[in-house]
Amino acid sequence: MALTLLASALLATSAAAESALGLRMSANATTVRVGDTFQLDVVLNVNGQDAVDELELPDMTDFNVLRESEAQSASVNLIGGRRAVVVEHRRSFVLQATEVGTKQIGEARARMGGNTARAAPITIRVVAGRDGSGDKRPRANAGANGANAANDGDGTAEDADNNDEVVGPTDADEPGGRFEELPRVFVELRADKARAVVGEQITVRGEVYSQVPLGQYPRVPGLKPAGFVCLTIDDGTRLQATQRVLRGRSYYVYPVTRDALFATAPGDVEIAPLELEVTPAGSFFSRSQDLHVKSAPLPLRIESTPTPAPADFQVENVGRMELRASVRPTAVKAGEPFTLVVEVVGWGNTDAFVLPAYAGGDDVRVFPKTTKRERRDRDGLIAGRVVEETLIQPTRPGRMSIAPLTLHFFDPTEGRYVTRHTPPLAVVVGGSAATVDTPQKRQTIASGARPLKLGIDARGGGSSGVAGVAGVVVFVIGALGGAVGGQRRRRHESRQGQHQRRRQQRHAVVKAAFDAADLQSLQRALMDALADVAGDDVRGMDTTALPQALSARGVSAAVAAAVASAIVAAEAARFSPAGAKREAVDAVAKAIAAVEADADANDNGRTAGAA
Repeated sequence: MALTLLASALLATSAAAESALGLRMSANATTVRVGDTFQLDVVLNVNGQDAVDELELPDMTDFNVLRESEAQSASVNLIGGRRAVVVEHRRSFVLQATEVGTKQIGEARARMGGNTARAAPITIRVVAGRDGSGDKRPRANAGANGANAANDGDGTAEDADNNDEVVGPTDADEPGGRFEELPRVFVELRADKARAVVGEQITVRGEVYSQVPLGQYPRVPGLKPAGFVCLTIDDGTRLQATQRVLRGRSYYVYPVTRDALFATAPGDVEIAPLELEVTPAGSFFSRSQDLHVKSAPLPLRIESTPTPAPADFQVENVGRMELRASVRPTAVKAGEPFTLVVEVVGWGNTDAFVLPAYAGGDDVRVFPKTTKRERRDRDGLIAGRVVEETLIQPTRPGRMSIAPLTLHFFDPTEGRYVTRHTPPLAVVVGGSAATVDTPQKRQTIASGARPLKLGIDARGGGSSGVAGVAGVVVFVIGALGGAVGGQRRRRHESRQGQHQRRRQQRHAVVKAAFDAADLQSLQRALMDALADVAGDDVRGMDTTALPQALSARGVSAAVAAAVASAIVAAEAARFSPAGAKREAVDAVAKAIAAVEADADANDNGRTAGAA
C-alpha cells in the first residue's frame, strides 16, 4: 500500500509545485524479538507555518509504548520557484514487542484545510525471544534455514520435507544474531528483503550498534557490489541515530550508509562485508580508542522475472510506472517539424527505464530523440521522471495519426506484468507555404537619358541659331548623362561599402560562433547574409518556399539548396546528440560562405555592366 501511495503522489506532484501537507512513518526495524524495543517515527511536513487541523496517530495497540518524544524544525525550500518555509513535526515512539506474530502499526492521517495526507501502515514481524518467550503458537519447523537445522529441528523426515518453507526470520536475521554474546560495538549490513527479481530495488543499510555514544563514525560511500546497479537514496530523510534494545541491552544505532541496489542477473549473490573505524566517546576517567568493526556478508537471492513475459517487455522496466504522450504543436505545414513528447513517471531504476518509441512511416522524417531523466526519491524508494522528445517532420499534407504507444513493466509488489497505453494522437498537416511573390526589380535606364523638352520657338532664327541651340542641347545632355552615371557609381560604391562593413562584422561573429559551436548565432548570421543579397523579408519565409524565392532573386540554385538544407539540419540538431549539432554547425558555416561567394560573383558582374 505504501508503494501505491508513492506512485499516486508522484503522478499528482509536478516539478513546479509540491503538496502543502506531507506525512510519513518509518521504523528502524521491521523484525524484532519479543521483549526488544524499536523506534517508530511519525513525520509531518507542512509548507508554511499554519497549524494542522487534525493529526490522527497510528494504532499501536499491538505494542507497549515505553517512551514518546516530539521535535520540530524548519527549513527554507524553493517550491514552484518561490521561497517557502517547510516545518517538520516529528513524533517518536519507543515500542516494545510483547507477542510473536505479524503485527501492524495502523495508518496515520493529517488534515489541514482542504488538504489531507496519509501515511501507510507498517508491518512488523515479531519472533520469539532466545528463550522462546512470547511464542504462544505451536512451533513450526524453525529448521528452514540449513545453518540452524541442528539446533531447531529434530532431524526427522518431516523436517527435511519442510526445509523450503519459510516460517519466519531466524536468529541470523536479527542485528547481532551472528554473535553468541553481543559485543559492545558492532556493524551490520541489513537488506529490506532477502529475495528480489532482476531490476527490483533492494534497500541495503549499514548500521553501527554501540552500547555507548560514538564520538566519531564515518559516512560510508555508496556500495558498489558487482552485478548490481547501485544508487544512493536521496529522499531528504536525515539519517539520525536511534536507540534499540537487543537481548535486554540498550544500543545506540548509527546509520552509516543507505543504498538502493538493482540486480542485473539472477542467482545467489553475496554482498561483501562492510568494514570501518569508529571511535566511542571518551570521558574524564577513560580515553576513547578507535575500534575496527566488520559486518558479516549479506546473502541475497535474485530471481528472473516470470515467464512468459509480454513480447515487447524490456528487462529494465521493473517497478511501477505511468505513461503519458503529447505533441506540440498540433498543427503544422508540410515540411515543418513537430515534437512528440513521451513521459514516464514512477519508481524503480529510473536511470534505466526504456520508453516505447515511435516507429515513423513513409510520409514522415524522424530525427534522433533526446532523453531527460529526473530523480525525486520518496520514502526510501528511487523514483522520478523520464521524458523523451522526438522531432518529426511530415512531408505530405493531411491529418497525421500517431497510433497508441504501449509500455509493459513488471510490478514486484503485485508480482505481475502491467501494461499501459497512450491515447492516439493527431496532428493536422497543412499544405506547404505559398510561393512568396518576389518584388519587382528596379527599373534601370538601359538606353541612356530621356530626351529633354526645351521651350524654343523653331520659327525664329536661321540655321546658325538652330545649330547653336543644338550645341547647347548636346552639351546639356552630355552633362546630365555624366551626372547620372556618376550618381549611379557613387550609389553602387556606397552600397558596396555598407555590405563590406556588415560582412566584416559578420565574419567576426561567425568565427566566434563556429569555435564555440553556437548554432543559434550561426543561424542568425546566415539570415543576415541572405537579407543582404535577397531582402529582409527572407527572414520570415517558410523553409520549403525559400529556395525558389532565393533563385528568383538572383541566388544560384545550388546555393539556395545548400541554404535550405543547412536550415533544416540546424533545426533538427536542437533535438539531436552532440555529433549532429557539430554537423549542423559545419553546414550553416559553409552555407554562409557560399552565400557570400555567390554575392561576390553577382557584384562583379554588376560592376562590369556599370562600367
